[in-house]
Amino acid sequence: MKEPATTMVVAPSFIKSSKATIMKNLLTILSLLFCSCLMAQKDFKTIKLNIASSSKLIITGSTNVNKFHCDFDTELISEEREIQYLVEDHSMLLNDIVLKLNTKGFNCGNRRMNEDFRDLLKSEEFPEIIIGIDKIQFISEQYARAFISVCLAGKKNAYELPVKISKNRYQGKLELNIRDFGLEPPKKALGLIEVNEEIEISFDLKINN
Repeated sequence: MKEPATTMVVAPSFIKSSKATIMKNLLTILSLLFCSCLMAQKDFKTIKLNIASSSKLIITGSTNVNKFHCDFDTELISEEREIQYLVEDHSMLLNDIVLKLNTKGFNCGNRRMNEDFRDLLKSEEFPEIIIGIDKIQFISEQYARAFISVCLAGKKNAYELPVKISKNRYQGKLELNIRDFGLEPPKKALGLIEVNEEIEISFDLKINN
């Protein structure tokens, strides 16, 4: 008597692919949860501080005709805040530290330039420039390296920049290309005036604690 034939069922390739994707996403989520638990277990300390209103934060740009400087009103970010930090291996880890710069707080010299500046940054849709400070690595008593993120026009990029330290004073400059944030350099006066894609954020922050 013949034995019944055995039928082998082969899963379609898209099912295998779907399972692989699910497993990959699951591993990513578990990894993030694990990292979050490790951060929570670290012994972060808390300190209260504020940015002095005498501090300076300036965005500088240029056109094919001249330069422009837009000064930020630092009183808008001078309120006292609690900072969570952890000193580890000549570095200071910072927990969720952000500076939210409302674009209306920048003064470029006159009303027309202020409007052009806000148009450039798509301020109607994205009214804030958000700067996150993740870590400060101390190189010497006078210098450090800051690891930050900048969110501009809804897009975020990470940067490293040198910082000069003098007591409770921190100074530095960061050069950005606006195309990295999906922004296009505008043209004015029938295309005769072109804004360069490179801008510079300079800061001189005085910290009270």
